[in-house]
Amino acid sequence: MARAVIKVKSAIERMRPLFYPKSVAIVGASDNPAKFGYLRLKCLLDFGYRGAVYPVNPRLAGKEVLGLKCYGSVLDIPDDVDLAYMDVNARTALSVLRECGKKGVKAAIVFAGGFSEVGGEGKKLEDEVRAIAKETGMVILGPNCIGVMNLHADLCTFGINVEPLKMRPLEPGKISLIAQSGTLSISFFLLSIVRGFHPSKIVSSGNEAVVTLTDVLEYLIEDPDTKVIAMYIEAVRDGRRFIELCKSTTKPLVALKAGRSEAGKTAARSHTAAMAGSAEVWDAVCKQVGIIQAESFEELYELSTALASPLRPKGNGVAIVSVLGGPAVIASDACERYGLRVPRLAEESIKRLKQILPPMASVTNPVDTTGSVIEDINMFKEALEVVCQDPNIDMIIAMPHIMHPLLLKTMSKAMVDVARRYEKPIVMVWAVPFGVKVQEFEEAIQVLSRGGVPHCYMPECAAKMLSALLAQAAIERKKAKGS
Repeated sequence: MARAVIKVKSAIERMRPLFYPKSVAIVGASDNPAKFGYLRLKCLLDFGYRGAVYPVNPRLAGKEVLGLKCYGSVLDIPDDVDLAYMDVNARTALSVLRECGKKGVKAAIVFAGGFSEVGGEGKKLEDEVRAIAKETGMVILGPNCIGVMNLHADLCTFGINVEPLKMRPLEPGKISLIAQSGTLSISFFLLSIVRGFHPSKIVSSGNEAVVTLTDVLEYLIEDPDTKVIAMYIEAVRDGRRFIELCKSTTKPLVALKAGRSEAGKTAARSHTAAMAGSAEVWDAVCKQVGIIQAESFEELYELSTALASPLRPKGNGVAIVSVLGGPAVIASDACERYGLRVPRLAEESIKRLKQILPPMASVTNPVDTTGSVIEDINMFKEALEVVCQDPNIDMIIAMPHIMHPLLLKTMSKAMVDVARRYEKPIVMVWAVPFGVKVQEFEEAIQVLSRGGVPHCYMPECAAKMLSALLAQAAIERKKAKGS
């Protein structure tokens, strides 16, 4: 008698209802604008989700909430439900999960806290969540999490006010984030709005009763829309599998590990019931599997944007092309601090720069074009092209003069053009924190993000971003050799 063959689903297949649901039920939906259940539903609708949406609340059964018919239970919904979001307390969430099991709901997100992070009775409740998942096969994210955002599906369960975001298109990017923090998941998304490099997907994993950070990592490794995987980690629950997955991919991996100090470990335990390991072990793991470490949350974002560029440096030689004297000095120091060189340019390059730039310009490296180029953008671009062709230079920090808003978009287009033609990584430094209220600045960062040219505000950040690109190039070579 032939033995039955059990087909194991890929991570993409298993997680599809979580990331690409055809229908979503918001359990605990409210008609009160001050309640999370109202904000969650409104966020989902305002974000442009195109699937069927079903508000669920026994108190409002038969009434309309935000123009949609409300049901008393998921069991009352006449159609199939792919994803159910639980905006209810811990005990109610368990009973709703059981109803979801009967309904055949494929995936669920549990927002409520009060589970293993509080210990005692909460731990028992979380054990029941696992039991329900095992019995039904449901993909359950959380508890104690805000869920997922997927720009490819216009899906957002974060419950944030997205009205201000409608002013510009939210084009899906290449970076996906896994975060053991709901607040930082939202912060990463909002930071991307300000800085221009939009994410592909963001997952808040919470207590990880069922779906763990490692499960999401496996999905993102398989996901063709994800080119860079960023992680905010308090603890890894399946270390061996985590290491194997990281070794298996050449996708850039960048992580911010929290809970490295004793105070941080204590905070992590009370936050998501996570047991944080030693900093020394984590550092060794990162070196072994090819994870680039960030030292701050903003750096996690900035390094991710740099690694999203397909360009990789062949060496550690950096050219600094600047209209700004002081920032160029800071950039030079930072390059040396991060293991990069600022070599003298080749004599041919110096000769050509002298022909392009005014006599008072410095043409060795850093290249100080002086303020004379303010009225002639082409002069700065020509200098940039000379530097890109120099055999001693592998990557560039560009700091043009940007005090005139009308020049911003033109300069950004020049950066994208030069990076593409010479295939050398460029990081653009604004050096002046304009903020998001300058329209010309907003247009300029869209040009850079679409063109894959990372940018930052301060020169030392640019040096760290280039050092990450250099490290990633070495990681990719090592993994390609299978060592």
